Amino acid sequence: MRWREMALVVAVGVIAAVPARADLVVYDDALQNGFEDWSWGGGSNFANPAPVHGGIASIALAGNNYNAISLAKPGAGFTTAAFPSLRLWVHGGSGGNQALTLALENTAPAAQASVALNTYIPGGGPAAGTWKQVTVPLASAFPSIAQFDRINIQSNAAGSQPTVYFDDIALASATLDPIFANGFEGSAPPAGNGLVQEQNVTVAGMLSDRFTWRDSLARPRVAVLAQNNGAPGPGGARGGALREFRYQTPANATRVAGVTNYGNGGYAGFGYVVSHSAWVGNVCAGDDSPLGGFIPGQFQRVFTGRHHAIFRFTQNYPRNCRESGAPQSVPLPVTIDWVFATGRDHPLWAVTFDMSGLPANYLNDDSRAPYGELEFDGDGSQLVSGVAWGDLWKFTTTSAPLTLGSSWTWNQPNTVPYVKEWITGTDATMGLVQTQPLLQHDAGGGRNPWWHDMTQFWNKTSADGPAGDGYLMPWQGEWPYQSIAWSLGAATPTNNTRLTWGTQFGFLGQTSYESNTNAGDNGPLRPGHPRQSYSVYVVLGAHSTGPVEAQRSEIEVVQTLTLSASIGSVATGGPAGINRPDTMSYVPAGFDPVYGALTFNATGNALDANIAVGAGTLRHPLVIVRGYGAAAYPTLKLNGQTLVMDQDWFPSLRAGSNELWITLDRDLVGATNHVVITP
Repeated sequence: MRWREMALVVAVGVIAAVPARADLVVYDDALQNGFEDWSWGGGSNFANPAPVHGGIASIALAGNNYNAISLAKPGAGFTTAAFPSLRLWVHGGSGGNQALTLALENTAPAAQASVALNTYIPGGGPAAGTWKQVTVPLASAFPSIAQFDRINIQSNAAGSQPTVYFDDIALASATLDPIFANGFEGSAPPAGNGLVQEQNVTVAGMLSDRFTWRDSLARPRVAVLAQNNGAPGPGGARGGALREFRYQTPANATRVAGVTNYGNGGYAGFGYVVSHSAWVGNVCAGDDSPLGGFIPGQFQRVFTGRHHAIFRFTQNYPRNCRESGAPQSVPLPVTIDWVFATGRDHPLWAVTFDMSGLPANYLNDDSRAPYGELEFDGDGSQLVSGVAWGDLWKFTTTSAPLTLGSSWTWNQPNTVPYVKEWITGTDATMGLVQTQPLLQHDAGGGRNPWWHDMTQFWNKTSADGPAGDGYLMPWQGEWPYQSIAWSLGAATPTNNTRLTWGTQFGFLGQTSYESNTNAGDNGPLRPGHPRQSYSVYVVLGAHSTGPVEAQRSEIEVVQTLTLSASIGSVATGGPAGINRPDTMSYVPAGFDPVYGALTFNATGNALDANIAVGAGTLRHPLVIVRGYGAAAYPTLKLNGQTLVMDQDWFPSLRAGSNELWITLDRDLVGATNHVVITP
């Protein structure tokens, strides 16, 4: 037997005895420690010979009409304080994605509660032909259960389901021996609600990394990033993008947003680079705007933490157009980071275009990245209901379905750049929100006074007359964010869900270009060489809950913050973007827009700081503490209250960078939010 017969010795000068591991084994080749088989409905086999995670046997459950395996030790009186998590391995057999329910039950006094086990399985459910480790944090999953003596795993289907397998089931104690702790970050065991990064999994026909984390409501979210250094996938896609995203709807259903199989971006997913050249018609050696999702590159697992992760894509994006001279294609180095965090809803997407190897003014390009298509409502057949965006004014369509004849308003002031689409029938939306206000970092295009200057329609509505070429909507080629402009007709809707960012021509490559920050012919000039960087949140959710608007509001609240510190200090600057050697000053001081984080410097691995919120509510902020070199997690207090790690705050040690990453599972308001970190 694997766990109960394991003997351990540690040599530290002399041979020392090691205490037994504190986990309570429930099943390991057979039921252990007095547990009994109280299963019901048939279909279970506690001596299944294959597949097994280890040893000689596993538990098989052929799902049929809500049957279940039940592991009982009557009168045991287990508590979630003594055993904070349940750990097991699950195998999807030949089918996968079986619907499973986990329940804790107590015989006397009678008590019972259940949760969907799939929400705790990395990737959202069992996988065919694969063992997955599952950790369920019992206290947060079952807050109404004071004690229990029975564990049930039920087939949650009225009919049959493919056989699913379980192995190595244990109730895990909060304490581990030092030899076990050596395998984990710091000195703590992996968090049951922690971020899980599965490497080299095949999803939708492409080798990928899959990230599973808990959002601000402690519900699971799953993102699949296709690797970009292998063979072409379906439709010729080369990876480097998000190809699947899962989240829970308000009705507690799992929505799966997958790739489209139509359009010129079909199969590529979302989050790759596309850039257009203003030099088209001059000298081009190829397509002026190739799709980055069909160009190979490299990837790097920059940071895999207890609750946070950074995954990086790099590629040389070909720029094929120039103003004059012989046709030539030149590489534009691009770096993209995806950032995931427990307690946060939306991944952050950050990019750097490095033109330092090209002459100034060689390129005269825009950026429409992140770019791509997902069936963001999990359907793919529904017509897009509307589109909205923000530059210095908020634009939104007011009639559905969306066509070039839709009515609109563009008359509410705005500070933070964003773009979104939505589908009313399935209550779904997808959007992008920049981490900085427009006046701090330019975004949005369509400001061309020599062609179609869209700024003349700012502070107007469609009642003032058409803004396009004989139709109500703004002219297709000058939408500030391209989105699905070219998929629409004057009276023709679309189910194409292309979503893009947008910037002005010259944003990439010109020493000065006209920004999109005021009306008229003489807008402020900004540099587009030698590098450009920016970050946006990739937002998917229910349209009725306004997730894009909530993320935009968060950035507005950030601009009201005043950070201070009596031990340690507020970080006033840092890298100007990912993978950049130059620096920038933070506005406001302490807010790093590259990763969307409140940033401090520790002194002696300690911090005593305050986060004053000038207006609004700051929800579940990400905090980065630089200069934190301790090997163990600290104690954290908020306004004098000691917070519980992995419950009230979610930390990760980024040892190579001497950083402590934290998501506070709290909403901050008012002038006093006193944070104390003690090593």
